[in-house]
Amino acid sequence: MKDFPFVELNINKVIKILVSSDVVLYFALGLFSPIFAIYVIERIEGGTIAAVGIAATMYWVARILTTVPLSRFMDKTDGEKDELYFMVVGTLITGVIFITYTFATKIWHVYALQFIFGIANSMIVPAWRIVFTNHLDRGRTGYYWSIEDIGVGVSIAISAFLGAIIAEKFGFNVVLYVVGGLSFVAAVVLTLLRKHTYTMGEIRRLAKERRSLRPALKGHSSKVHGSK
Repeated sequence: MKDFPFVELNINKVIKILVSSDVVLYFALGLFSPIFAIYVIERIEGGTIAAVGIAATMYWVARILTTVPLSRFMDKTDGEKDELYFMVVGTLITGVIFITYTFATKIWHVYALQFIFGIANSMIVPAWRIVFTNHLDRGRTGYYWSIEDIGVGVSIAISAFLGAIIAEKFGFNVVLYVVGGLSFVAAVVLTLLRKHTYTMGEIRRLAKERRSLRPALKGHSSKVHGSK
């Protein structure tokens, strides 16, 4: 298929799968994020503006406490199989969290769910970035990241509007069930990576190739800047 100016249509399968899953997941999250504060204030006992802030803090506390340990574990374990496992399980947990929100009645329920959501994202985000980075084609790093940014941006922009409309017409529970269902779809999309992930040996080989490029790059830099 012929490429268009500034748009390359030949994208490798791993990048396509990762971006597709992210687009679905962020579309789901975008349905609820803009109305989260209204949900807490209107539906939850003890829900206040301050409580919404505390709920956000609980999410980030969980992320801060768990991201580094989980990332270090992924770096040391079994090629990319563990990253795939963390992404799928974390995405499934995300779906369960939002469905569980339909049963929340007290503010501590919200705090607990937000904390678990933070842990789920500590599983998903580093694993996703590791696999994405490992499979970047040489010379296309910026392009692939831009595809990810645009895909996620468009999905959130559309879903933010749709989530508010759905909540207004059908209620919060319908939005939460849709978020949960789409999160499960995103997890299923990620399972397509099973045949495309690297073994530990392949990752070491790629790292060795990248290290071997550094002297050449340094030499090129010296020529460019006129150094000796």
